[in-house]
Amino acid sequence: MGSNGIVASFINLSSIEIVFLRTIIGSLLLILVCILHKEKFLCLRDLRNATFLIFSGFALAGGWIFLFEAYKIIGVSISTLLYYLGPIIAMLLSPIFFKERLSFAQILGAIVVFVGIVFLNNDIAADSAKLHGVFFGFMAGILYAVMVILNKKVENASGIENTTCQLVASFVLVFIFLMFTTGIHIKIEGSQWIPVLWIGLLNTGLSCFFYYSTITKLPMSTVAILSYLDPVSAVVLSALILKESLTPMQIIGVVLVISGAAFSQLYPIFSIIRLSKNKNN
Repeated sequence: MGSNGIVASFINLSSIEIVFLRTIIGSLLLILVCILHKEKFLCLRDLRNATFLIFSGFALAGGWIFLFEAYKIIGVSISTLLYYLGPIIAMLLSPIFFKERLSFAQILGAIVVFVGIVFLNNDIAADSAKLHGVFFGFMAGILYAVMVILNKKVENASGIENTTCQLVASFVLVFIFLMFTTGIHIKIEGSQWIPVLWIGLLNTGLSCFFYYSTITKLPMSTVAILSYLDPVSAVVLSALILKESLTPMQIIGVVLVISGAAFSQLYPIFSIIRLSKNKNN
């Protein structure tokens, strides 16, 4: 998933057109997987679950549109890090939506993340054109948080069912929007078919299938650590392939964002593991 921005840079289409292709290709692949696995989608028989799944899919599509637009303005690395504010925003809103108490570690981690965001955007603030990109990146992060919150309210849905419903809902939203605005007149040149299929099949369909089919078989600490490979790989790949450079201040911001997010997510998990070990001893 960390290569999304790099692959998208080779596709000469608008952000919403890229998301349209991504969602339709990913949806078709996951639908095929569900047919082969004989998934029954029992979660859709409950109106409450179906509503949360559909709107979480809408939030996912909106977040991707803002994210791909941010890629074009402020680059892949900073856009990805802004997008990954989503889990932190969702965590900060959890006392409101889920009556969960925030720990000191979570609050401290969130503060570190937001300080990192200030460092990241320090050099961009003077460029009014790039401020639009920062706004799009933040909106992508906010919609990511909305998607996480709505998704967490879904009950009795397997990972693959959940993801398939979200992607199909995302596709439907983008399809309707295109139909009532510009219409669907997407022209893909021969050289662009490879990145289009790459982002639809590998970065969307297969990556979601691999992630959700294994997430229940791994410890949460492992899942949390692996999730940060996405923003880290995005920063590294954008520097190596797209030759995006970061100022010293932005490098400090990258370190603060990733370390603060990882600390807030992982500290409670490691505390539980440590307590259970002490009890066993």
